[in-house]
Amino acid sequence: MGFKDLFSSAGRSKSKLDKHIKTVQNQYAQSADRYYAMEQLMEMAEIPAIVGLMKRFTMNASKSIEDEEEKGWLYKRLLGLPVDTVLPAAKEFCLQSDNIAWVLRVVEELASKQQEWDILDALLAHHPPGYERDPSAKLQLLTHLQEIDDARVPDTLAGYLEDPDEGVRFFAVEALLDIAEPRSLGPLIARLGNPAEDSLRLRTRILTGLARLGWDVSAHRDVVSKAIGNDHTFDGTHIKER
Repeated sequence: MGFKDLFSSAGRSKSKLDKHIKTVQNQYAQSADRYYAMEQLMEMAEIPAIVGLMKRFTMNASKSIEDEEEKGWLYKRLLGLPVDTVLPAAKEFCLQSDNIAWVLRVVEELASKQQEWDILDALLAHHPPGYERDPSAKLQLLTHLQEIDDARVPDTLAGYLEDPDEGVRFFAVEALLDIAEPRSLGPLIARLGNPAEDSLRLRTRILTGLARLGWDVSAHRDVVSKAIGNDHTFDGTHIKER
């Protein structure tokens, strides 16, 4: 910001916005100061201010009780703001943040099904199966996705069985087994038999999950027979736990 801009109306507004966002993200600030900054950002009622407000969710205050109270308070207040401001801000925030769980909860409460999927589709495109230095946002996205009752969810999750991060693949396995959609059997078996899969806990989880679901896996005898270890048995049709 230039010297002249500092004294213009727009410059003063930008300076005020930045100041409040900085306070909101300061874990060592007084709780009262953060509340004041959050109130000021809400009064601005513009997308950049709401995006800055949501950054409070990315910081853990030095006092854990105050931290929980502030985040809970902010979550409730966001639900009372205009939807046509909160949802675009939520989308912008989630595309630039690694800590998106709280804001996705806001989206879940405020958005229609189509509005929610518009945001989720953008996030899925931003976090596709593939290498990411920090997969935390991807895992939060998949956790949110798992809880949605929609026919698109199992197929979307199945795509993450190919993710290079073992934690992401393992989450996808657990989510698919929990949803228990029969068409997920093929992708799970493919992962079980993938020669590049070097995670013993992941292969074991697939076998245990299929055993507990009681699914007929006779069409995949060769793959299952090769994967069976000491913790399971296979009669040619069903996997069983020892």
